[in-house]
Amino acid sequence: MPLIEECVRRFRLDDEDLRPEQFVVVREDDRIVAFGRIRPHGAVYELGCVGVLEQERGRGLGALVVRELVDRFPAREVYLTSDAPGYFERFGFQQIQNAPAEIVAKIVRVCDRLRPGTVAMVLHRPTARPSP
Repeated sequence: MPLIEECVRRFRLDDEDLRPEQFVVVREDDRIVAFGRIRPHGAVYELGCVGVLEQERGRGLGALVVRELVDRFPAREVYLTSDAPGYFERFGFQQIQNAPAEIVAKIVRVCDRLRPGTVAMVLHRPTARPSP
């Protein structure tokens, strides 16, 4: 966790309530090169803190983390907050004006301090189809 905590602060990501069990990591040669988390906000969950070490960028590791987190997401609606919405639109996320109160509160409490211009986004995962 020390490396993730340091990167979260350096990258100006959401540094509230960082817990190891919230994170997925990408490791190469026994070192963390990328990470992201699923953070609960009451009954609403957020995909967040997607980060790639500077020297590892441009290799698709951020996309790998986003896809893995979406696959693991515990709810049908995947919310996130970002000041780079174009990056997440390629995964199917859409900007929303009426985000859940928990996400709006997080933007006011955390994002406005770290990254002005943050927007709320959502991805609606398809419902599971019954097996034949």
